[in-house]
Amino acid sequence: MTPSPNFLYYIAKAYAIISGQSVTVSELWLENMITYVEWVALASSVIFLGLFVYYRLLTSGVEDEMKKKRLAEEMALHTETQKAAGKNPRWLAVEKLAEGTSESDWRRAILEADSMLHDLLTLRGFAGTDIGEQLRGANKTNFGTLDLAWEAHRLRNKIAHEGESLQITERDAQATIDQYRRVFEEFEYI
Repeated sequence: MTPSPNFLYYIAKAYAIISGQSVTVSELWLENMITYVEWVALASSVIFLGLFVYYRLLTSGVEDEMKKKRLAEEMALHTETQKAAGKNPRWLAVEKLAEGTSESDWRRAILEADSMLHDLLTLRGFAGTDIGEQLRGANKTNFGTLDLAWEAHRLRNKIAHEGESLQITERDAQATIDQYRRVFEEFEYI
């Protein structure tokens, strides 16, 4: 009676196969078993990958619809809040800064108005991670003041990149704030 093979037996056989020593076919059942396991693992991987891709395609449409619905609800809530409160408190702060006499107040007003623009575009569902991408994805049929938004955003970018070295006149500041105001009024944001 032969003892049943153990783990060390298989290691010895693997060594014999690698080293090129003669091994009989009946002793290679482990090799056949490994090949079988490899095929089962490969088939399982392909099946699970297919199921994953199918699931992602199925859920991405649902996620998009839920995101659109959530954005619409947020916009409706925002509009109701605006009507109840009168004016947007952030916009009131922008107007107060714009009425100031210092260039730093005008800069802050423009930067805050641009931040509000980003929030508005996000609430309205414009795709993009920043205002530039969101404005590039917009068109004039659903955004009549698109050119004004671009002009205002360009001055904001100059302020952000050039800092204090950029001289801003009161006239420039007022014109830019007026551009933001017209954009916000179009979307009933203020």
